[in-house]
Amino acid sequence: MQVIWENVRQSINRFKTNREPKQPLSSNWKWAAIIMIIPSLILFIIQSIYFFGDRGIYEFTVATLLFILFISLISGLLTVLLFAFKKLPNLYLWLFFSSCFMLFICFMGPLEVSTLFIFVFILSLTLWGALIYRLKEKGGIRNKLLFALLTIWIGLFSYWIINDGQPSPRGVTLKELKKANHYDSSAIQNPNQNGLYKVQSITYGSKNSYRKEFNRKNSLLTKPIDASPFLEKWSTLRTKTFGFGPKELPLNGTVWYPKGEGPFPLVIAVHGNHLMTDYSDPGYKYLGQLLASRGYIFVSIDENFLNVSPFNDMFIFHALEKENPARAILLLEHLKTWKNWNKEEKNPFFEKVDMDNIALIGHSRGGEAISIAAAFNQLSNSPDNAKIKFNYGFHIRSLISISGTDGYYSPSGKPVPLQNINYLALHGSHDMDVNSFSGYSQFNRIHFNSDQDFMKASVYIYGANHGQFNQTWGKRDGVGLGNQLFNLKQLMPIEDQERVAKVFISSFLDATIKNKKEYKLIFKDIGYAQKWLPNTMYISDYGDSKTSILTSFDEDIDVLSTSVMGGRIQGKHLMEWKEERMKLKYGESLNSVVRLGWNLRKLRKAASYTVFLPGKGLNLTENSSISFSMADSTKRKNPSYRKDLIDLTITLVDDEGNRASLPLSHVSKLIPMIEGKLLKWPFTELSPTKEPIFQHFNFQLKDFKRMNPAFNPQTLNQISFEFNRTEKGTVLVNDIGIR
Repeated sequence: MQVIWENVRQSINRFKTNREPKQPLSSNWKWAAIIMIIPSLILFIIQSIYFFGDRGIYEFTVATLLFILFISLISGLLTVLLFAFKKLPNLYLWLFFSSCFMLFICFMGPLEVSTLFIFVFILSLTLWGALIYRLKEKGGIRNKLLFALLTIWIGLFSYWIINDGQPSPRGVTLKELKKANHYDSSAIQNPNQNGLYKVQSITYGSKNSYRKEFNRKNSLLTKPIDASPFLEKWSTLRTKTFGFGPKELPLNGTVWYPKGEGPFPLVIAVHGNHLMTDYSDPGYKYLGQLLASRGYIFVSIDENFLNVSPFNDMFIFHALEKENPARAILLLEHLKTWKNWNKEEKNPFFEKVDMDNIALIGHSRGGEAISIAAAFNQLSNSPDNAKIKFNYGFHIRSLISISGTDGYYSPSGKPVPLQNINYLALHGSHDMDVNSFSGYSQFNRIHFNSDQDFMKASVYIYGANHGQFNQTWGKRDGVGLGNQLFNLKQLMPIEDQERVAKVFISSFLDATIKNKKEYKLIFKDIGYAQKWLPNTMYISDYGDSKTSILTSFDEDIDVLSTSVMGGRIQGKHLMEWKEERMKLKYGESLNSVVRLGWNLRKLRKAASYTVFLPGKGLNLTENSSISFSMADSTKRKNPSYRKDLIDLTITLVDDEGNRASLPLSHVSKLIPMIEGKLLKWPFTELSPTKEPIFQHFNFQLKDFKRMNPAFNPQTLNQISFEFNRTEKGTVLVNDIGIR
């Protein structure tokens, strides 16, 4: 420590006693600094409008100036510390660091991309400023040529910044993958079509709410709740902005409801993290109007006061932490309010709410909050503090996660467990906020009792992003100028993404809340919904309580064992065969799958993977089916979504040795890993672009019997995956079962 301090002291003395002439910047350095700092300041002020523009001119000006002052101080400190090693003038170095900090805040993205972008930006402006001086002082053909070339480069670079990117290659569409003549959806009514009910709307809120729309003349009144045990680092600035603290969080909501006697199922939707004062809850109006017309009471609740605020969080130095449990508690307290209203004779919702059929919809962090709420709903005490009592016990039947997060909250250090609840996860391949399909992790953690009737489903949508599921958020998933690093042109139109949400959410609620079984077909096989959906790529997975899982690969480390006693596994001629946790764009899933690879050209023998069934306990009939989930994990440099679809053979064998086979393409070929190239060229490959997404397959045993009448489905003995229809590839397989 003494040596380090002595070096610092000597550097400071050199700074004080430097014998170099104390002259101002030379003109060329001055121009370089001016041309560098002015655009940086302009861009930073534009970014400040995104951060602070809703605060009023006084607070906007103060916050922006304080931010610039802070950056200047940090940059000045870096300049002093680097003085002993520098070759550049002090003032230029100071402005250089200031520009870097401002631009980094403007263009926040993947670290390596932001760093490279800022380096090119600063270098270009520095050279341009120096050339302006040289051209002014000396002229010359070479200087003019260099200046012209650099000006063209800066023009192209500026165009790159403001341009929305390049369109994506067209993939295999739903109608190409699922031929329409194979599906008879005449028994299913269009889930995107408005229903028969006239839609009405009303708001409710705590007295003197910070938003006047919740305190209108006809608004219903609610009481605030104390959520302080579930929050950390609520700032005094946040209290000053809202007029309340964590002990008095309001219960605010906008309701769309059908005009009629009822009772109607209750659906509560909650947004996720966004700029606190760019209110997110109005963004689900399109869902509220549709679902209310179809006989649901739909509520979009306000939790904006739990969201990020650069002003109230002092940028990042006093940010709210670990708030997802509070989001969940607020959901449950809203339900408690609705339960009381349903019993109050003078309330407009008296006996109009079906409290036995409740669904929760969550977007982004809200997608995780609904799972936490469902878990808390079944507990009598908080898992993090047993002194806190819970008394909820609502009949929450269904959860719908839209681009949901996972893992922001781990009760008692464990992933959130759920059992016997319907679950749907929607996610876009071009999500620029929640990059990995995090909602699928919760999908895998949901388990059912066989004597119940529950389902779970996931849908991965090509061209969908994070924000277009919310009309307030739109196509830009970040805040401000950082969006310009992303390839926005490849996104589907917002009206198409809303239609995707309406079709799947309406179908799922009708299937699980109103018990309209025909809508389950859409999730077992997405081809049944193709005439209502935008014609893009979709990968969907499915599971239900009627499926007996033969092997899920989570039971042990023995690659030959199954999840049921008496079963076993055999593999032949495989290039790869191992059980592993699935690798995501970032991190890995918590559940295990089996990886299978083959290469016909190398081995000249067809590889196979066979599950031998136990002799008893499956109760098979001709109406039974085999089901499994499969994901393409083949590494391809330039995938062609139409040419690279994997096909293989599914072969069943009964106790007598009778064989019956069908190609995988009897249901569907396997879609390659969808590439979501989020960043513009040339940064495209600097962040992960794809991850395996599981596709559900369901083969009816009677279809195999048609292929071989001698085959007896009731004595099914073997299920074999034979890799003989595609030359080489790698797949992941999960949840092989009997339905």
